Amino acid sequence: MLNSIRSMTVCGLLTLGLVAAGITSASADDPTSTGTVTQCANQAVCGSVTDHSGSTPSPGATLGGSGGGGGGVQMCSWNGQQWPCWDDDLGWFSTSDGCYYQASDPQPPADDPAWAGHKPTDGAVYEVNCRGVGGQLTPKPLMFFAAAPVAQPPRDRPIDIARRTVKQMHFDSPTLHAAPAGTAVVGSPVWLWYDATPTTAGVQTKKVDGLGLSITITATRGEVSWDPGDGSSTFGCKDSVTPYRSDLPRDAVPPCGYTYRTSSAKAKDTSFYLTAKFLWHVEATRSDTGAVFYRVDIPVDTAVPLKLQVAEVQVLN
Repeated sequence: MLNSIRSMTVCGLLTLGLVAAGITSASADDPTSTGTVTQCANQAVCGSVTDHSGSTPSPGATLGGSGGGGGGVQMCSWNGQQWPCWDDDLGWFSTSDGCYYQASDPQPPADDPAWAGHKPTDGAVYEVNCRGVGGQLTPKPLMFFAAAPVAQPPRDRPIDIARRTVKQMHFDSPTLHAAPAGTAVVGSPVWLWYDATPTTAGVQTKKVDGLGLSITITATRGEVSWDPGDGSSTFGCKDSVTPYRSDLPRDAVPPCGYTYRTSSAKAKDTSFYLTAKFLWHVEATRSDTGAVFYRVDIPVDTAVPLKLQVAEVQVLN
């Protein structure tokens, strides 16, 4: 059956009714919240953030905090103790009063008492968290400042760098193939594969330099789930990138294959339309601690379904 392979004519376009979105979680403002995997459009990124607080991923820093003073983190002195000059959650540290300052995001409404009679154009409102003589951290009321209270430039949190970088990466929908192409036979296996490119398979890596550290994003193509289009359940294949070759023996077993039990005579256009869902596993690692602090799963659906006719075997008497 496989020796009669013909070139496939891909037709029909699956309307992408998916909404392009950036990475979202259960709470968009809380980088440690755990969300749910969300369907994505082609080349758009969304998914779930896994909270690593309390766990020890490679080699084990919690999501959000600076994790202490090791691994190249710049340290500041106050009251005879050393504190990180930057904390991902608290902002910049002031050696004059032992407090961390970070501009509130979003800023409070213009009529909020935190402005102390000032206008938003006069400056900004900051979150203030101060170390005590024993090292304890005490939050203070929001405070207005006409200029940044600490003379360091603002720095993106690693979680923000990771989210922004992943949104810039490409996760393309691959082209699907089948052998035989065009028409298959009930009861005979169909060989399935897709075109493997850097943006559809394998591993993608992107490194971004921040202030005082760098973030490395690693995206690994994971599970591939095929839908044969005949109403049956989806199925997965460990190898979906090996194409059929005409020199293979007739009884060659497809690394990824499917056997139809019914013909497509009564289906739309007398054809079945195969689709596939591709899942990318993405993680971000920070250079100062070596910790994996952010993970997201990115599903990508088939942009163009694969049209395949399946015929009954005709028995001649």
